[in-house]
Amino acid sequence: MTIPTSETRMDGSLSNPIGDWPFANSTAGWRAELALQYVRRSERTLLKSKRQFGPLTVQRAFYPEGDEVCHSYLLHPPAGIVGGDDLRVKVDVDKGAHALLTTPGATRWYFSRGIYAQVQQIATIADGGTLEWLPQETLIFDGAHARLLTQIHLEGDARFCGWEILGLGRPALAEAFEHGSIDFRLEIYRDGRPVLLERQRTGRAGLPGLGGNAACATFVATGSDASALEAARTLLSEVPGAICASTLIGDLIIVRGLAGHCEPLTHAFRKLWESLRPSIVGRPASIPRIWRT
Repeated sequence: MTIPTSETRMDGSLSNPIGDWPFANSTAGWRAELALQYVRRSERTLLKSKRQFGPLTVQRAFYPEGDEVCHSYLLHPPAGIVGGDDLRVKVDVDKGAHALLTTPGATRWYFSRGIYAQVQQIATIADGGTLEWLPQETLIFDGAHARLLTQIHLEGDARFCGWEILGLGRPALAEAFEHGSIDFRLEIYRDGRPVLLERQRTGRAGLPGLGGNAACATFVATGSDASALEAARTLLSEVPGAICASTLIGDLIIVRGLAGHCEPLTHAFRKLWESLRPSIVGRPASIPRIWRT
């Protein structure tokens, strides 16, 4: 998919917008949009185009595992999300290209006086393309109002592997998430048909299903089979400080975890990704350098 050029309007929006966005425009706070297109040229995946507006960008491309896979670090210089912020990321991975995106640190959503902040992340992976979406933790402070949508569109035999690790409040300071609201959505489609549709929303008793835990996580990967499921269940059967469960729907493995804080889930999911990557992506694990800092 070709990303058209655009200009910025006076209201901060793009004159040629980056596709259709499910959430309406926010009327206050930071507005930022980023569109990335990865293509394959010979044996190399290239970040062909980067189109941006506002405080949202990526660092230069990294190739720690050779030319075939392009690693990119998604940057939000303000380092936190506050009420009224409206961030939008569009990723296109062309046929044969392989991109891995992560973040340099946790994303923090701060206290808001009833005003929602929202992040929309939409990726389209062409037939034969691969995207690994591995952001570091998302931390929701007490009193935050957060909307997050991650929408993945797969074409043909496109491959996707990704996770979301969510921490509520600040357990180290004995601060629970007791006020505010959360509306998180994960949607995966293949050739226009839904493969996975999930939505987490706070109710009167907070975020349901956590059983008193302050962290939850979801890991998904296409191209999985019964052997991948068994490997995941074995690896995660005794994670210190966490409860994990795995299931397989078609070729999509879905792993969920609960813990008192994010660290056990982060450690477990990284180990899971390292273990499953050779079978689901066809490459040995290559740890993004930013995770080591």
